Amino acid sequence: MLSKKKLIIFPTQRAIRSYLERKKSLNTLLPTCLTIDDFLKKSIYFENKIYCDEEQRVLLLSEAVKDIDIRKLGISSSFTKFLTQSEYIYRFFLEISSEDIEINDIKTKDTYEFYSEHLAILNEVLKNYKELLDKNLFVDRVNLKDNYKINIEYLKLFEDITINFEGYFTKQEFEIIEKIAQVKEIKIAFFSNIYNQKSLQIFKEMNFDLKLDYNYIVNLSKKEIISEIVLERDIKNIEIKGFSSRLNQIAYIKSSVVNCVNMGINPNNIAIVLPDESFSSSLELFDKEKYFNFAMGKSILNKNLYQKVDAIYNFIIEDDIKNREKIKFLGIDINFIEKEIRENWNRVCKKDKFLEITDFLKTSEQNIELIEKYDELVYKLSFVLFSQNFDLRLKDIYKIFLQKLAKLSLDDAHSGKITVMGLLETRLIDFEAIIICDFNNSFIPKISLKDKFLSTKVKYLSNLPTKNDRENLQKYYYKKLINSSKNIFISYVSSKESEISKFAYELFGDIKSSINDDIYKDILYKSRKLEFKDEEILKEIDLTKQTWSASSLKMFLECKRRWYLNYILKLKEHTISKLPKSFELGNIVHSVLEEYYKSKNANIDEIFLKHKSNNPFLTLDLEVFKHNILELLEDDKKRLETRQIVDIEKKFSINYRDFELIGVIDRVDKLLNSEDNFELIDYKTSRSLKIDTINTYSKSCNFQLEFYFLAIKNLYETANIKAFYYDIFQNSLKEEIVLSEKLELLQTIFDDLKEQSKSEIDFCKTQDKTLCLYCPYKIICNRE
Repeated sequence: MLSKKKLIIFPTQRAIRSYLERKKSLNTLLPTCLTIDDFLKKSIYFENKIYCDEEQRVLLLSEAVKDIDIRKLGISSSFTKFLTQSEYIYRFFLEISSEDIEINDIKTKDTYEFYSEHLAILNEVLKNYKELLDKNLFVDRVNLKDNYKINIEYLKLFEDITINFEGYFTKQEFEIIEKIAQVKEIKIAFFSNIYNQKSLQIFKEMNFDLKLDYNYIVNLSKKEIISEIVLERDIKNIEIKGFSSRLNQIAYIKSSVVNCVNMGINPNNIAIVLPDESFSSSLELFDKEKYFNFAMGKSILNKNLYQKVDAIYNFIIEDDIKNREKIKFLGIDINFIEKEIRENWNRVCKKDKFLEITDFLKTSEQNIELIEKYDELVYKLSFVLFSQNFDLRLKDIYKIFLQKLAKLSLDDAHSGKITVMGLLETRLIDFEAIIICDFNNSFIPKISLKDKFLSTKVKYLSNLPTKNDRENLQKYYYKKLINSSKNIFISYVSSKESEISKFAYELFGDIKSSINDDIYKDILYKSRKLEFKDEEILKEIDLTKQTWSASSLKMFLECKRRWYLNYILKLKEHTISKLPKSFELGNIVHSVLEEYYKSKNANIDEIFLKHKSNNPFLTLDLEVFKHNILELLEDDKKRLETRQIVDIEKKFSINYRDFELIGVIDRVDKLLNSEDNFELIDYKTSRSLKIDTINTYSKSCNFQLEFYFLAIKNLYETANIKAFYYDIFQNSLKEEIVLSEKLELLQTIFDDLKEQSKSEIDFCKTQDKTLCLYCPYKIICNRE
């Protein structure tokens, strides 16, 4: 049975969860588990000082470089740019302090003094930074050595401590562990292979005789090897595929997942490893089956909350049409921006103003998890930025806030069973199958940012970790991951710009380069055509029994096949496009005009607001037509001095030559100086409205105004009717000048429909293939 006071240290929280998952079925007490970072923090303490968090660190660094020309380091002195670039400086300080190296020691290794000026500047910045840390009673890893003490009382809680060592101990970290080992027995478990010998040098210096490809457990306190087990070499299923683009790898990933499941592998034991974690956003877009859960969480960059914060920043920086329209589109109160943000942009910001602005930004957010993380960020920043009298301007605080907000992610705990993770998250976890994409030189091994100020040679002479050391550590992680899995699926991009990582040849031997796009392309892109059989559709249908609108007649005359599929088989169009349908704008415009003319003292702006659409494309179209409608209403005032509107959106159903005709008349006007003179108006939003002429009407399929004429003639028992289209786009009335001619043609058409109904009708496809371009049935008809 495990002791209550047993403590096991893991590299990550995920490794802890994996360990506990394996142990939960056992009838035993579970040990205490901690990550190595938590263990090191709990094992030491400071007197009268606290940890400096990231936000405070950036502010102190900006203070430390205030009177120093850091442009010689290739770093901007602008505060907003320094927020990002300060990471280069801090990483350098962190590296030398973690390895207990002084900058002056590095100078002696720089034989040709290539870096003397850089090192002198960095030394001055470091001196200022440490002074500021001490002044503000902060402890950072940069000044940790001079401030910590071992927390013996905490260590007494445990009788047995085992560290699962995965990675690299800095001198600073190992110094703490050695001090702990003097007061508490510590065991360290690790694996030795060709790539982590630099990491194991600390054990070799203690005279541990370590062999390659062995699992070890050593007692650090007693300086003895407890366990030495050779790694078993299992026969593995390894598959390596090349693709011409990164996205095409996703098809292979999904195919590999299906293959693994078909092999009987539990989806929970399959992992997808991303050398570049930003690729997760592309993988998520194609995860329509919901296979994956993303260990790195889901970005909030496309969330409305972040979009609002970012849009306001861009609008303040550059007040142009694009940024102003985005503010309007997101529904942000521009008056608040102007009064509370722009006016205070270059002023010192107080805490209450910061909180007022951040409260405003989250007003419409509905995601509870995002609100909780947002509030936590705001609370943390409000404490850090306003507790030390930094006197920052609103523009600087807003920039910090925006950068921190961009790093938030939402948990993905309730998605698919297959975990997508970065390389470091795989440490000390065994998977039955792993899928690694982007196995290219540009990603494996990953390029480090820590070599900005010194060459590899100077770092080597100074006994600092080199680029080669860090690359080997990554190789160690990959080799360990691959060794612990039985099924390995590797994909890479093969193109002029990308080639498979040279490390792949070290791991897998000879690799035959190939492009496999065609094998998997149909998984992502449905490019295969259905086998098409062009057949006649001959049916006996009594067309006099059908109800006819002007649009259904137009469809029949243009293409009988489309009419049959729509009105007889009732196959309806299906699309997920956000582009509005042709009728959507027209419907809204008709509704707006109907409400305006039916209401007394109507406010057109309020009416438009009622019909606001959630579709951004439709909203844009409506804004364009709003201007035209306002012109229409203005011109119509003069026209209505001699006319009266007698009907708006008038529905009708009439019998015409044994056919039922139906429709809705947009508007009917009556001349004031006449008892039976009427004008009917049909609103059109088309940008290319064409009116039939004496030369073209014989080929016309559009009889909408003729339908309306017949309805008005029947309802009002008069033939004194003129018919007009109102071209809203061009703001003009266009008369149907061949009304009588088209009425005669319409009579002929219905007589022909009656004749066709006496025998089988050939519902053939149109000969005019231009009509098929936007037809929803073009795939059925093989007219793509």
